[in-house]
Amino acid sequence: MKSCLLSLLALLWSLPLFAQQASPVPFTGATPGFHQTHTGQILFSPTAVPVDGYPGAAYIGLSTYPLAPRSGLYFTAFLGSSLTQALHRLAPHLPQQELARTGTYQFSFYVDKQLIYLANLPAGAVDPTSKNKETVLHQALLNDDHPASEWGRALWYRFLANGGEKALSPGQHLLRLEIRPYFQHPLLRDGPILAAGQVALDVIAASALSKPVR
Repeated sequence: MKSCLLSLLALLWSLPLFAQQASPVPFTGATPGFHQTHTGQILFSPTAVPVDGYPGAAYIGLSTYPLAPRSGLYFTAFLGSSLTQALHRLAPHLPQQELARTGTYQFSFYVDKQLIYLANLPAGAVDPTSKNKETVLHQALLNDDHPASEWGRALWYRFLANGGEKALSPGQHLLRLEIRPYFQHPLLRDGPILAAGQVALDVIAASALSKPVR
């Protein structure tokens, strides 16, 4: 009897998710040119680059990047759709406003092919308008020219505090970053990778990871 009651309650709880008809989510895709060519990729750079990217931008590419105390590290993720559109594919019955309000990005940090840290960006870190429209993410992970309150740097410091600093000991390492859509709901499956990329780092000193020079 108790098992039947719990099953009935679970069914009633899930009905609103599938009963409502969500309004269509406008599709925002990759812009033609550099973005379209690099859709699904994350490129790293030592400095800020134009959001839409261009062939001559200072991306690190396949070379090994020396990470010293004065170094900066940025990432640019070229997505195939907006976050809200990606979440809509996971939960087509949820309204756009709900997806934009509570949906977010999930970041996976790998060092030398080992998953070190998985984090869900706070839903309020990106405003709903950006979630609905933006298809390029450009953030500083390590740079003193940007306020520490920006979510890219906050995410980097959380990674360092949860195993990243130990994993990125002085020497050469391969850092990989994966981004997925995330919406906390027991009926939703894991999201697919929206963008991924890696960069070879030569960590000169541990102080290079978290103490940018002012």
